[in-house]
Amino acid sequence: GGYAVLPYFWAPAEGAKKRERRDRVPYETWARQGLLKLTAGDVIDYDVIRADINELAKRYNILEIAADRWNASQILTQLAGDGFEVVAFGQGFASMTAPTKELLTLTTSERLAHGGNPVLRWMASLFAVEIDAAENYKPSKKKSTDRIDGIVALVMALGRVMVAPVDEP
Repeated sequence: GGYAVLPYFWAPAEGAKKRERRDRVPYETWARQGLLKLTAGDVIDYDVIRADINELAKRYNILEIAADRWNASQILTQLAGDGFEVVAFGQGFASMTAPTKELLTLTTSERLAHGGNPVLRWMASLFAVEIDAAENYKPSKKKSTDRIDGIVALVMALGRVMVAPVDEP
């Protein structure tokens, strides 16, 4: 009746150093603990992410990759070329409402196992929901005070599982 989540996070090393000092968020500690992979430079290195996803596919049965189309066309094309099923996932209310509500239900009913991952817990503590006049929901980057990309990815994953349930763990 619930889900187990195994999150992976990446961040540019230079940006992480600056943000750690400015925001007092322990990016470098998380990196030392293996909870966050820092890529060289001040922008994210999508080649590293692609290589890591390909390595993860050797251990896990990755059925598909839900992706926000914005600014990701190159890596999405490459991952599709690597044999992954890449599914575009909109970031508006139409796509995000049902899985955002599901995430809220799962967390309040304690049916979301994440191993206490501190990066995901930090993002969850910043997570705010935007609700429109029709009571549609989506994660709000405007209202959230910092990074919630892991929560958005989790909402997208839930959205895909909800329309194409997995028969096996």
